[in-house]
Amino acid sequence: MIALLWPGHDDARGRRALRNALYGLRQELGNNAIISVGDHLVGLDPAFVSCDAIDLERTGSLAVDILATPEPFHGLHVDDAHAFDEWMSGERQRLHDLLRSHRQPQNAPAPHGTPPALRRPHSLDAAAMYARGHFLFLRTAHGGSTEELLHSRDYFERARALDPTFAPALAGLANFYAVAARRGVLTPFRDTFDRAISLSHEALAMDPTLAIPHVHLAVQALYLDDDWERAGRDFATAVAKDPEYAEGHRFHGVWLGLVGRFDEALRAMEEAARLEPDIPHMLSSLGAARLAIGDRAGAESALRRTLAIDPRHAPARGRLLQLLEEDGRYHEALAERRRAPAMPGAEDFARAHAEDEREGYRRVLHNALRAEATAIETRLVERPPATVNDIFSPPIVRLVTLFLRLGDLKRARQWQLQGAAERPALARWLASIPELRADCR
Repeated sequence: MIALLWPGHDDARGRRALRNALYGLRQELGNNAIISVGDHLVGLDPAFVSCDAIDLERTGSLAVDILATPEPFHGLHVDDAHAFDEWMSGERQRLHDLLRSHRQPQNAPAPHGTPPALRRPHSLDAAAMYARGHFLFLRTAHGGSTEELLHSRDYFERARALDPTFAPALAGLANFYAVAARRGVLTPFRDTFDRAISLSHEALAMDPTLAIPHVHLAVQALYLDDDWERAGRDFATAVAKDPEYAEGHRFHGVWLGLVGRFDEALRAMEEAARLEPDIPHMLSSLGAARLAIGDRAGAESALRRTLAIDPRHAPARGRLLQLLEEDGRYHEALAERRRAPAMPGAEDFARAHAEDEREGYRRVLHNALRAEATAIETRLVERPPATVNDIFSPPIVRLVTLFLRLGDLKRARQWQLQGAAERPALARWLASIPELRADCR
């Protein structure tokens, strides 16, 4: 059981997790429902808990509604355990044979409320594999472990192998390739991202109700093609098709903010955070949306919640630090810079603050911002090949922001005009900077 449910735990942690799980089950089912013998055997007392597979074996029929009956042992899987898989396959086929005469007719209505992509005749084993992959993907999509991101692909591929007609598996793979391209896990970027787009089209051809593919099509339109209208349509379509898909709301919120619809952007980010309250980038994006409308207290709350989940989350850390510095809360800003893992140059800020407090901190901050602006400006003048990060976060937008923080409005305006002249789509990006909104409109 430990190997099945907690494969990443050592023996001590696994046993502790099992004890906690059994305690919770006994609370729900009653103390007598689960019995144990010694240290190695755990079972269910059939006087208190029924099992449809056992009923099927004994009587050849089921006492429950056949429409609600899943495939035998759906979702059971142990990594790298071929003997278990072979045994389970045999058991599953044996019960398949018993269940065959009771299966739901192909034209029977699906249970009310079941998402189309998860209705029969799709394999629920495939759905279970997809759910595992999607969980890993959400944890790793924005800065999580590369190993877990790659592992999410394994689960999506397993779901696809179990049921080639299961469109969400293709959508999950599209998610994987899009993020692997963005993070540089797989290169070159264009080939990898094109794979995500191809899978998105395949998934939609198989199941037009899916939302995930529309997010990738919209990302392509917004970041690669500068087609703002098409991006907006596809983001909105994703949200309409699946109101429970948090990443659809988050991306839609990004687009709404870029086109100046800040109140709507905030509502979209709030919905994303409500749907996935434990995913750091949902909360960080909510913090950014609150900053955009001037809700600094709300933004700080969302950013601190982000860092409570992931202390290394760089976007949230940067936004919180800027908020504290703009509010003159230099003691708190210094504590954030020194918090493990310490930010580059943290000790320079600490020494300057110790020597000259507020003015010392501001002096080092000014020098750091100026050095970053100079580096970006030099790079823009020299025009080296664009990086993946340049595609999703145009450096000229960062440069204008830096000059505004430095109080150099003239340089900010110059780069604003140059950027918009060279690439008209950048005008919308620049309009999302609070200090430039009025002029960009």
